[in-house]
Amino acid sequence: MPPVRFPVLATALLVVLAGCSGTARHGAWPSLAPRPGELAPMVPRTPLGANCGGCGADTVAAAPEPAAPPPAPPPIPADANARLAAVAAAVAEVDRRYPALRRAADAAIAARRGDAADRASETEVQRSRLEALFGDLSRQGRALDALEDDLAGTSGGAPVLARITALRGELQRLEALRQSLPGAGE
Repeated sequence: MPPVRFPVLATALLVVLAGCSGTARHGAWPSLAPRPGELAPMVPRTPLGANCGGCGADTVAAAPEPAAPPPAPPPIPADANARLAAVAAAVAEVDRRYPALRRAADAAIAARRGDAADRASETEVQRSRLEALFGDLSRQGRALDALEDDLAGTSGGAPVLARITALRGELQRLEALRQSLPGAGE
């Protein structure tokens, strides 16, 4: 049976050679490159001659650039101390005027107990003067809030913030005095 093998091998060889001889369609020699219908559009391809990702020399990452130092925070606003001094002056003015106005209000209230009709109006006048004295303190509290917001993120604001905290304590003390006024709960 050896003569039968030779024709089968020869035929197989001729079929292979016939597949390679299609020079008119694909070039001079057969290639392992994919043909146009064999390419998948979503598969990334590395061009011939280029370094592939993760292969050889391109796997060593370059040293990162040193980070630039963060910019220095801005200084405190130029008018911060003047604004703080204005709030402190307003608080001191309330402290200075409170005792005299309180004595006048207490005297008017004591006189009202005598039940005279004209004394009732005097009591209300004194009470409203005393209340008006404290009316500006809420505006001063808002001024401290605005100044504190302006100091956020600045350099050198710690002493000013400490003074703001002290003034807030003064405002709370004066608010407690306002709450203790005669007729404050009415």
